[in-house]
Amino acid sequence: MAINFSKEDKEKMENDKSEIYTKRTDESYAEYVKNLKGRKKAQYFADYYLKFVIAAVIVTVGIIYFVRDITAPKPEIVLSIAIEGDSIDDANFAKFAEIIEDELNLDTEHERVDVFSTISDIQLQTLLYTSQADVVISTEEKFQKWAETGYFLEPGSTEELSFYNGLPEDQKYYSQYISSEGLYNSEQIKDAEPDGTTLYNYGIYLTGTDKYAKELGGLMESPVAGISVSSGNIGYAVAFLKYMTNR
Repeated sequence: MAINFSKEDKEKMENDKSEIYTKRTDESYAEYVKNLKGRKKAQYFADYYLKFVIAAVIVTVGIIYFVRDITAPKPEIVLSIAIEGDSIDDANFAKFAEIIEDELNLDTEHERVDVFSTISDIQLQTLLYTSQADVVISTEEKFQKWAETGYFLEPGSTEELSFYNGLPEDQKYYSQYISSEGLYNSEQIKDAEPDGTTLYNYGIYLTGTDKYAKELGGLMESPVAGISVSSGNIGYAVAFLKYMTNR
């Protein structure tokens, strides 16, 4: 229903200087805000600007954390352990890595252990060639293939592995060696013949303790471990094997 104002009412409203009857312009509104005092000014700020300030703070903090994460130096991998031929949950790898990091007394802000499973022979071979696998744990059959072609260290090649000699004989893994010449002269790698009958102690069984099964959750019955000839972290690799064998 329309409201009809009398001539007198209209004149009265035009002469009334109160805010409700004043036509607001940018200049008058700015003057209005400028003259606000105390709680009214604080309430005005909260109503119109606070949500924008909070959003800006959240975005700024997010950017700071993002930049920090991508620019902060990542911990260096000082021991890389590749598991071949076993089915282990990814969560177990992370827990086991923490156990080994603690055992090696690492500064985990700057150093870490990487434990993972390999998905193919090509992947593991690449890791061994590029020094990205310090220790390999595998089944006897799979380990033999790598050992015969000289991928692992043995006590006669480095003093640090002399602790192998103190292990019980049934805990030592022996393999023959096939030279690159022997591999080249064979039509297929599987048909290559070892150089002589000498056996080399390329690895050790981890069956002397139950750490592989209990701490890592491994299912292999007779896991064999060896240190890669390309490892740049032999000291840590040796410490790891000593821990796994209670040496």
